[in-house]
Amino acid sequence: MNEEIITALDLGSSKIFGITGIRRETGIEIIGEETIYPTEEVIKKGRIIDMEGVTNYVYEVFGSLKSQTGERIERVILGIGGGFIKGRVYSKEIDIEPKGRAIENTDLQNLKREIKKIALSQVDSDQEILHILPQQYKIDGANTTQKDPVGLHGNKIEGKLHVLLSEKNPLKDIINCIKNAGAEVEAVYPHSWAVSESVLTEEEKKLGCLVIDFGKGTTDIALYIDNKLVISDSYRVGGGNIDLDLSIELHTSLNFAEELKKNYGWCNYKNLIKGRQPFLNQKVEIITLSGKIKQQTTVEKISKVVYERVKEIFQDIILKDVKQEPLFSTIGAGIIISGGSSKLKGLLQLSNEIFNQPTRLGIPKKMLGIEEYFRKPEFACGIGLLLLTPKREKKLPWWLKIKEKIENWFY
Repeated sequence: MNEEIITALDLGSSKIFGITGIRRETGIEIIGEETIYPTEEVIKKGRIIDMEGVTNYVYEVFGSLKSQTGERIERVILGIGGGFIKGRVYSKEIDIEPKGRAIENTDLQNLKREIKKIALSQVDSDQEILHILPQQYKIDGANTTQKDPVGLHGNKIEGKLHVLLSEKNPLKDIINCIKNAGAEVEAVYPHSWAVSESVLTEEEKKLGCLVIDFGKGTTDIALYIDNKLVISDSYRVGGGNIDLDLSIELHTSLNFAEELKKNYGWCNYKNLIKGRQPFLNQKVEIITLSGKIKQQTTVEKISKVVYERVKEIFQDIILKDVKQEPLFSTIGAGIIISGGSSKLKGLLQLSNEIFNQPTRLGIPKKMLGIEEYFRKPEFACGIGLLLLTPKREKKLPWWLKIKEKIENWFY
């Protein structure tokens, strides 16, 4: 094929999802998808715990994509989470010398360099910067902000930049697994950025919204205010924590606990109790760890466990984090939840109450060639990675085009 082929890879705690597309003038056409659900634990909380196991699964995904597309997978766009990435906005003001001259690109580079120093000075030495996204610039303290201040005159310039940091070692492990499977990593994006590209409209970014990628092993967020990315974060908690809670409470296996969660767990348990819903008293038969002894519990007991853990994740972790941004209360497009754990019963209602914001489910956008099966929240990250990928051009190295694309994306 002469067309540009793009492959994205989403490595999750419960699944490995690969998707390949062709870039056409009208957009990206999907030509291959593969999902593998590991039979043993090889990734935990977004971190590699079995290098050989992950490599073998990734190799299997690449093999399937090659069979579907006729193309060998040589480079991929990678999505990461795992609680080892964090993005925040940093600001710095510098003098223009001599005063009153036109601002140049070198001034913006100096500003960027100073902000990099600030960001790295506040974290451990095992952190590295993955992306720096310009947010806004002010000249001489003016209230108005400039997207591109080059050519304007001033005495001082202040910049606000979103800096995304990652722990070095977990990322190295992931990249090495992909290399061992025969491909190079072309670019790395956080899960929350990819999900945002897949499920959000431009109007939602402009009005302000919070994206929550609620996975099995990790939960990732991206907060947008006035079309600018203000916070991006990843937490080492997810739907798998609910499974563990139920397993301990009911003395059953993790797999059976997960089924109980999906079939009988209601996140809006408190409201159901107030409404005296009779189905909460429904008896549910469970199998203990021995696999022989059967006992009974109720929908109410299962739902209470689910409710308590989801409330902790959404209220005590996410809400506490985003409330550090003073403008969070002004977001106009509410909460968008995606990811494999987003379809829990009553989750949207509980989110409404916790954040005091309307909440909707994040479904990936329609794309040419994509099967309806993959237009589900759990596949939003992989699809979004394709949408984030800039067009490759021979005139510039790929990394420069990625920089250009990602900087323009947030304006």
